Amino acid sequence: MYSWITSLQGRLTLGFALVLALSIASVSVYSAYATRIETERFTEEIELARAGRAEQLVRDTFEANQDWNEVQYAIQQVGNLYGWRVVLEDESGLIVADSHQVVRDAQGLFETLSERFARPTRFTRRPVYVNSQLIGHLLVDERPARNERPLSMRDFFTSSLEQFFVDQTSGQLAPPRPTQIPVQAPSQTTSDLVAEVLEYVDPPLSNLQSSFQRSLLIAGIASGLAGLLIVTIFTRQALAPIRGLTAAASRLGTGDLSQRVPESGSDDIGELAITFNAMASDLEVARERSRQLTADVAHELRTPLTNIQGYLEAIKDGVVDADGETIETLHSQTIHLANLVEDLRIVAITDAGPLALSKSFDSPVRVIEDAVLNFAQRARERSIDLSITKTDTVPIIEFDETRLRQIVTNLIENALIHTPKDGRVTVDISGSSNGMVMSVSDTGAGISIDDLPRIFDQFYRADPSRNRVTGGAGLGLTIVKRLVEAHGGTVSVASSPGDGTTFTVALPGREGFPRQKSACL
Repeated sequence: MYSWITSLQGRLTLGFALVLALSIASVSVYSAYATRIETERFTEEIELARAGRAEQLVRDTFEANQDWNEVQYAIQQVGNLYGWRVVLEDESGLIVADSHQVVRDAQGLFETLSERFARPTRFTRRPVYVNSQLIGHLLVDERPARNERPLSMRDFFTSSLEQFFVDQTSGQLAPPRPTQIPVQAPSQTTSDLVAEVLEYVDPPLSNLQSSFQRSLLIAGIASGLAGLLIVTIFTRQALAPIRGLTAAASRLGTGDLSQRVPESGSDDIGELAITFNAMASDLEVARERSRQLTADVAHELRTPLTNIQGYLEAIKDGVVDADGETIETLHSQTIHLANLVEDLRIVAITDAGPLALSKSFDSPVRVIEDAVLNFAQRARERSIDLSITKTDTVPIIEFDETRLRQIVTNLIENALIHTPKDGRVTVDISGSSNGMVMSVSDTGAGISIDDLPRIFDQFYRADPSRNRVTGGAGLGLTIVKRLVEAHGGTVSVASSPGDGTTFTVALPGREGFPRQKSACL
């Protein structure tokens, strides 16, 4: 889990998730805030409009009738329509109209605001003018108590049978006793004014919807811009190493193989930086080897060509006779040159890709014995004991006969070159269920620890003072390694100074081992 979080993918994912969360949160907070503000503003707008209409209704009704009873009816309609507690006091401070309670008792007396209400501050006050003259104040409580009910006309005129009483003198139903000062029914003018003013429709909710949508649009744009800025900063910081890698790769492509990038962190970019540096190092080493290879090839080819050219010019000038010895020398130099060219060709083929092999299943003993037998005379001339040993069972393996013969030839050639007179070279062949193992051991001077890691490099010689004609071109062991690996096998070397050297080749095989007997040359 931690490795995913620290990876480039994880960091980008978390960064975008954070930006998304911040954007959604900011939009939600701003939308809630804007909605609350717009709702309060819309509500205040509606209430101001209603209060203005109520004030207009009171002013028009009083102006048309000059009667507070008509105004009482208008105030009642406002209270019933809006659910407000509406009170009108005249310029002297007496309550002359109330939407929820009669304004005069049975004696026709008025009350003041402080006499009627324990908390007069509950009302908002609006002055009412008629012809620029103050006639009173309109008092509005937009949230009246739950037990307060607006008045209706039946509250002024009782008409139900239950409200009649029996006269004790006559025993007949008597007219109801007035509980309050009765008022007359509103005039037609007052009714028309009420209908005209209160028929005004409040601002539609579409205004609130439009405002809310506008708020969402503004919040969305702002959040998008903020998110874009955060993502830009985040990705710029996260991808800075990649831009460095791009610049280094561009310079590397122009031939500057010394380019390296900082290796920081263990995430994907850190691993990419490590891989890039390793690639650059490999390319630098490969270029150096290529230069060295070119120089080595030129040197190796120049030596036999110079010899051949010298002899031919001497014959042409008559300095040297074209006798048998001279021709033999030219022939040996030509063969050496041909062998060198063939070795270079094999190395070039293996460098270009997998080497094409003509494989067949067979026992490798015969091929190995034939290849070793070709060196028997040369070994006897130098008093070197060249022998072959093998186990009773040598496996059947799949191999290319020509290439196996070349492997054995190069190993024997190398062993004879580095084995002194009266020394010993031993070829051992053994087998197991995993395949064939062949080792070539000599009693030469051995190889130092410093030279062992490079023993299979092209043109490398552990003894640089050795003559190239007698010591070879330094390609034999390189070719052995390439051919063994082409067969799917491995080659290794074990040596120490003064104890000789042993090269071991392991080739994969299959079950079914023919029995063979030991032999000695």
